[in-house]
Amino acid sequence: MLTPTFISKKEHMFNSYGKELSLIFITPGDYVSLIAKGVAPMILERDEGGFFKKVFNVHPYASQTQSLNLNETHRLIEFGRDYPFSFLNSNLGKKVNYLFKPLWIVNALIFLVKTEHIDMIRATDPFWCGFYAWVVSKLTHIPYCISIHADYNKRYRLAGRKGGIPLLFKILEKFVLPRAQLVMPIRESLGQKLLDKGVNRERIRVIPHGISTHDFMRGDVENIKESFGIPSDKKLLSFVGRLAKDNYVYDLIELARRLSETRSDFVILLVGDGLERGRLEELIQKYHLSSFVMFPGFQPKERVISIRRQSLIALSLMGGFSLIEACAAGCPIISYDVEWHYELVENGRTGFLVKENNLEALTHAVSYLLDHPAEAEEMGVRAQKLAFSRHDISKTSEMKKNYYRELLQYRVSS
Repeated sequence: MLTPTFISKKEHMFNSYGKELSLIFITPGDYVSLIAKGVAPMILERDEGGFFKKVFNVHPYASQTQSLNLNETHRLIEFGRDYPFSFLNSNLGKKVNYLFKPLWIVNALIFLVKTEHIDMIRATDPFWCGFYAWVVSKLTHIPYCISIHADYNKRYRLAGRKGGIPLLFKILEKFVLPRAQLVMPIRESLGQKLLDKGVNRERIRVIPHGISTHDFMRGDVENIKESFGIPSDKKLLSFVGRLAKDNYVYDLIELARRLSETRSDFVILLVGDGLERGRLEELIQKYHLSSFVMFPGFQPKERVISIRRQSLIALSLMGGFSLIEACAAGCPIISYDVEWHYELVENGRTGFLVKENNLEALTHAVSYLLDHPAEAEEMGVRAQKLAFSRHDISKTSEMKKNYYRELLQYRVSS
């Protein structure tokens, strides 16, 4: 069993408070998975350009237990599924782990707060991560915030759970959200839902996702059609994300089937991986769509950007960060009219919003853009301008730093 170790604080560079700031960032991630998806470098953005001199990135439910220095600022601490009793492999051992692991994690986080002089905690879900943040905050008197990244109830339902969020998660959410010093949804639509969950309006701060606009302006773009063996006369459509039910991936297969009945001038790239891939590939074979749909799997960030930039249409029926990136790449977007999509997908200007699960309207919208490439290009230009104006990382990072400064006052005033 690998026990997490902690770095001593280095005294160099001070912020406006006259001291270095340290943050515990608790998120339900897994480093191995993040590497596979090509998004692990995004961890290094959590220091907000040097605002934090130490960031301890904690994954409570990872595939393995480990503690790693990512660089001088960032440390990764993961608690594996078998932590802390790795020597117990029986069913009894699993039950013991399930009961005692939360206590062990809380103890490790309190030790981290005391030894590293942590200033604040951020949790990225209102369930177990939020609960750990609340417990540690309560016992150490440092402030915590919770960032909200999705309509979790809808996501659970789309994934096949009719009742939405599990009961235990509903209890945790109802408990920790009203007690957080700040609650930070990543978009306005999520902020409205928080009011119904008992969160004080005065404690809600919207923190939009940020992107590096420079990444989408490079001149050295890989020839994607050549790399994947796609005929040059085919028009490229792309989806980037998890191959999961809550991303409406089965609607994309049905879209390909319907389009293939009347035309052959397109290829859909489903970039990413997930639990549904095997079943999706079976459907491709069943409907004889192998010349219309490709599964390149996870791809490096640079290649993903090239795929987006060379796509005539971005298929983002359900999108978060992926929707922002698609717009930033200069693609017209086809999205379902759900959640926050209306903020970036201006119907008829930056793409088309389609009623949820309306496959006829979805097919019509895609066909229209395939038949009007010049108009599609104009929409893409407008989509890029909109994404750059709202999600440039220099702007969104400054917003977060202001909110972190505000959060710090809760400790100063206590």
